[in-house]
Amino acid sequence: MNHKSHIVKPANIIAYFDFDGTLTKCDTLLPFIIHTVSIKKLLLKLPVILWIVCRYLLKIINNEEAKILFLTSTIKNMPRDYLEQKAQEFALNKLDKYLKPQIYEKLQHHIKENHTIAIVSANLAVYLKYWAKKHNVNYVIGTNIQFINNIATGGLDGHNCYGMEKVIRIKEFLKTQNLHFTDSYAYGNSRGDFEMLDFAHHSYFIYKNTSHPWNQYKAKK
Repeated sequence: MNHKSHIVKPANIIAYFDFDGTLTKCDTLLPFIIHTVSIKKLLLKLPVILWIVCRYLLKIINNEEAKILFLTSTIKNMPRDYLEQKAQEFALNKLDKYLKPQIYEKLQHHIKENHTIAIVSANLAVYLKYWAKKHNVNYVIGTNIQFINNIATGGLDGHNCYGMEKVIRIKEFLKTQNLHFTDSYAYGNSRGDFEMLDFAHHSYFIYKNTSHPWNQYKAKK
């Protein structure tokens, strides 16, 4: 499910932004989980979390499997209303401190140019949608938490929005919303963004606080 956070603007250009590591200085999932679960409870789960990280680093499990195991160990059985409340608090009060001003300026430039903006992230849409609304971003395409009877299962509703899944979800979003653009931009910083960067007309690889044309960066790889 894609989350519409703002009225769509009449533009022929869309800009896709990865979130963690692109717009932010770090991954924001752990800070969100700390905000939601509390650091004390999270420390009690540290042995399980380290086991998950080790299995991921050893390539025994992929990023989607690691995320499911992590969410299962931290937010499973939480009510949807509680998670929504914590997500809104985190997005509105804490998330901005992780932003990279230099890259955030690029997002603001696209907004000023009346371009449609979509956050396309492997992170959780449950809190990114609130951040997007606050910052006048039109859409969020993210990883969704699975709920059954409004209780988090620890699983995902669909796949982790990473790698080729980002392009699949973008195409699905354009078709579902009946949107057509003559031009597109994309910004990403990691392996999970490569396919999205190939998909857009004008793409930029973000390294720390600077952006580099994707074609030039890819040629050096």
